Amino acid sequence: MIFSELKHEIVDSHVQQLEIDDAGVILSSDNAFFAINTGDTIGQLHPFFEGIEPILSTISKTIYFPCVNLEIGEVKKIVDITILYKNDQLFLLLFDFTEHYKASHPLVQEKNEASIARNKLTFEKQLMLAKEEFKNNFLANLNHEIRNPLNNMLGFIELLGDTKLNYDQHETLKIVQRTGSHIKMLMDDILDISKIERGVMEAKHVKFNLTQVLSSIQKHFQLKYQFSPVQFAVNVEENVHKTLIGDPVKLKQILLNLVENAFRNTQKGAVTLNISESPKEDKTDINTDIVFTLSDSGNGIPKEKIDKVFDSYFQLQLGKLKPVGEGLGLKIVKDLVMLLNGTITVFSEENEGSTFTCAIPFEMRKAGRPKRTVEKGSGIVLSKRILIAEEDSTSQMLFMKTFLNNDHGFMIEIANSGQQTLDLLEKKAYQLVILKTSLPDIDAISLLSLIKNHESEAIQNTPVLVASGSTLLEEQEKIKNAGASHFLAKPYSKRELFNTIEQAIK
Repeated sequence: MIFSELKHEIVDSHVQQLEIDDAGVILSSDNAFFAINTGDTIGQLHPFFEGIEPILSTISKTIYFPCVNLEIGEVKKIVDITILYKNDQLFLLLFDFTEHYKASHPLVQEKNEASIARNKLTFEKQLMLAKEEFKNNFLANLNHEIRNPLNNMLGFIELLGDTKLNYDQHETLKIVQRTGSHIKMLMDDILDISKIERGVMEAKHVKFNLTQVLSSIQKHFQLKYQFSPVQFAVNVEENVHKTLIGDPVKLKQILLNLVENAFRNTQKGAVTLNISESPKEDKTDINTDIVFTLSDSGNGIPKEKIDKVFDSYFQLQLGKLKPVGEGLGLKIVKDLVMLLNGTITVFSEENEGSTFTCAIPFEMRKAGRPKRTVEKGSGIVLSKRILIAEEDSTSQMLFMKTFLNNDHGFMIEIANSGQQTLDLLEKKAYQLVILKTSLPDIDAISLLSLIKNHESEAIQNTPVLVASGSTLLEEQEKIKNAGASHFLAKPYSKRELFNTIEQAIK
């Protein structure tokens, strides 16, 4: 054989040499490890060679095929295959590397598994980001679509409450109003979790009265659980500052969720909210920590589960039809407390009740009432003309009924489109324009651009209030950057609407 010298050089493997013609017929074989009959074709030896036969007549250089599993007769081998064209002859060389490949297989497998793990992590990260983006987009759209009809519903309920109702009607209306407010709170919770996870939520810094917040909380639960055997009490220590600066909306959200969670875990006994103030080392410091301690006589939390109560969607007893504990509520509580730079802890014993202690820093302020420029009852009311861009008939009716016989001097006109809004602005002077985020012919940002870049300086300087069902911070920033003076999130109350209008037209 012409490759006998090559065999002597290879000490770690065996080599079997076959001479073949360009049709794949075996002319000779040294049968080093496979028993092969001359006259057969290589395609008859193994399916692997069936794909090689058609190209044999075109081979003019050496071709290599590594790591091929061959089973010929009773023999199984893992071989490297070389097809060599030399001196007008074709040679098929089979190099036996069975032991080598078997020995290296665990290393190759480990390397492949490591590569798969890396790719899996990359894929899972991409999938997580895709899911997060889908969730945020879904929540944003759902939030916007729900808030618009919810605003109309709560608005008409508020107007209905100002009419003459008998006792049964009034009690029924209170239930509907409470249900609508609960839906609004759930929407706020769901969206706020998404906002906090994306780092786009900011805490407000406004003046508020703590007594009003606590009174609202107490009335809400006294009405909701008026037939419950569980007693509810709110106790405020005398030294607690009531006039504060901070975020009353998020504080109310925290307390609503904490108290609701306590009621759901308590079948008898009491739920008690105690409010105290941490002692101040520096008497000149304008900041103070208000401590909210909520105790209940309910089921308590098992020791092994107490570290999980603030996790998303965690429920204490998953086997029950109605689980104990509001995982979503406690999740939002912790996130909001941290957003307000506060702390929250929980102490609980199973069947002995739970105590949540929440400390939140606020800035103190002096109580006082703004001075009236015109005494109440003087009869002097200056008219304030407002243009409202709204094409929805239900929303138009709500606006007309809301502004009917108001004592603020607000007079409204309604435009059905962006073009009609511009036409009216060019004909009359308005103290304020109220826009929605999208009209049939234009969106709010494009319409704001036309108003703020109008050739008339008077139109340019007209304040614009945008009322939107979206509470996403990014959208609010876009709208304000486009020229809106104020933003009002739906659903809003009549008082919130009128207060925002007063601020906008000052």
